[in-house]
Amino acid sequence: MDAHSQIVNASAVTEVYGRWPSFHDAEVHWMRLERVGATADDPGPTLEALVHAFEMTTEVGPDGRYVLRNHILVHFRFQEVVDLELSDWGIQNVLFGLAIRDIADRQLERSRFEVEFTSSFGVCALFLCRRVEVMSATPCSAEGVRRSGDWEKQRGPDQLGVGWGPFENNDQSLAVVIT
Repeated sequence: MDAHSQIVNASAVTEVYGRWPSFHDAEVHWMRLERVGATADDPGPTLEALVHAFEMTTEVGPDGRYVLRNHILVHFRFQEVVDLELSDWGIQNVLFGLAIRDIADRQLERSRFEVEFTSSFGVCALFLCRRVEVMSATPCSAEGVRRSGDWEKQRGPDQLGVGWGPFENNDQSLAVVIT
């Protein structure tokens, strides 16, 4: 089965691009690790990430570069994370790709997905998890800053940015919250 069809609220992303993107050249703005989930229905450990994604076109702009469009900030939540490998966090964290693979056929007791943040520059991560959810897909500028006039167009259960916590200013630090 296609892993992307198993992602909760994946339509928030596919409605923007018409398909699930590769996240090539996307930038990870922040990651947050918590040992417990937010509720009893949200068991931990969890990893959340905010990724600035966009679509590259075949059009060339006046500056000689490909035109990029449909900039969004995708807020991911990965639940019941195990076997986490995380390295090379830096001031800029550009992805070569973000792969989410369905590993249900491996018959692991608590893991359903293998997630890999493949690096072009900066962060790389590899882990297994039970659940993947797109918390929101919010329109943003080419620099990855949320557009204040686009709140009503935000897609996802955390309308108006609720749950973005201290990362509202697009701070590029890694937060590890131990509760």
